[in-house]
Amino acid sequence: MDQKTIDEVRGRAQEECEREGLELVSVRYFVDSLNGPTLEVLVDHDYQISMEEISRFTAAFSPQLDDIEGLSESYILDISSGGGEKDIPFRDLPKLTGRYLDVTERGKEKVTMRLEKVEEGKASFVYFIKGRPKKVVFEESQVEKIKMGYKA
Repeated sequence: MDQKTIDEVRGRAQEECEREGLELVSVRYFVDSLNGPTLEVLVDHDYQISMEEISRFTAAFSPQLDDIEGLSESYILDISSGGGEKDIPFRDLPKLTGRYLDVTERGKEKVTMRLEKVEEGKASFVYFIKGRPKKVVFEESQVEKIKMGYKA
């Protein structure tokens, strides 16, 4: 699939996301040795998109792909949540209070932590070492990357 076709898919996905009140995270085309050609569209809604929102987007967006000239070969359409894939800007942290996040402090390893609160430009987290809670507070400049985290 050529770049022009992918760009057209991205444009239509972006328009549909705007109509549905969603955020387009990414569009990519790849060939998987197990499943073959795959067109992946990742969408999100405030880091907590529902299956209903994904289904509604899929129902509205999928028929539009039939009109795109460069999509003549067969492929698998994978529309799913992109919330776990994208970096979370520090300014969005108040939306995620109480959630587990993967936090990479500058120059250190990623740690899964629960966000306790955000106040005055500082984010307070708690994580556990050998069952004991450890509390940390970061300013934006101390953090290299934040992504959605999952506590097992």
